[in-house]
Amino acid sequence: MKLILFTALMILGCIAGYAQLPANRNPLLNKTLSPVENERISPEKNLKINPLFNWNLNPYSNAAINPASNALINPKLNTKINPHFNEVLNPLRSLSLNPLINGNWLGYYMFDKEGNHKGYCVMADQMVMLNFDVKGKWVGYMVLTDSKTYNFFDLKDEWTGAFACTDSDSGMNIFNKDGEWTGEFAK
Repeated sequence: MKLILFTALMILGCIAGYAQLPANRNPLLNKTLSPVENERISPEKNLKINPLFNWNLNPYSNAAINPASNALINPKLNTKINPHFNEVLNPLRSLSLNPLINGNWLGYYMFDKEGNHKGYCVMADQMVMLNFDVKGKWVGYMVLTDSKTYNFFDLKDEWTGAFACTDSDSGMNIFNKDGEWTGEFAK
C-alpha cells in the first residue's frame, strides 16, 4: 500500500512540475534572455565571457579550475561534492532536489540555441548543481570553481570536459571541451 501511495504522489508531483516556464525565464517570450539575440550575453559577441579569449574561465588554460589538477573540485577525490557519497546532494535520496517533484527548487532552466527548454540545473548546495532533463531524469551534475564557472560531470563521476561560464547577467553559457560555445545556455 505504501508503494502505491508513493507512486501516486510521484506521478502527481511530476504532473505539477510540467507547468509552463515562468515568462521572466523563457527566452522564447523574452528575447533579451537569449545569447543569440542579446549581444551582451553572447560569448560570440562579448569576448570577456568567452573562454577561448579569457583564459581565467577556461579549465584547459587555468589549472586552478581544472578538476584534473585541483582535487578540491574533483568529485572522485572530494566526496563532499560527490552526490554518490554525499546523500544530501543525491536526488535519488533527497527527492526534494528533483525540479518536477519540488516546485520550490532553486537553479536554472536549460535551453538549446533556439531557446527550447531542454532541462534543469538545480542547486543542491553552494558547490554542486544537479542536471536533469525535461522529464526530471537526473543526468549529471556540475561543480563550482573559484572562477565562478562550473565543470560538468556524468553519473560515473567523470568530468565530461564541458563547463559553464557566467553570461555576465543572470545566467550561464555552456562550452564543450574545446572551449567552444555549444549554443546551450541556462537562465
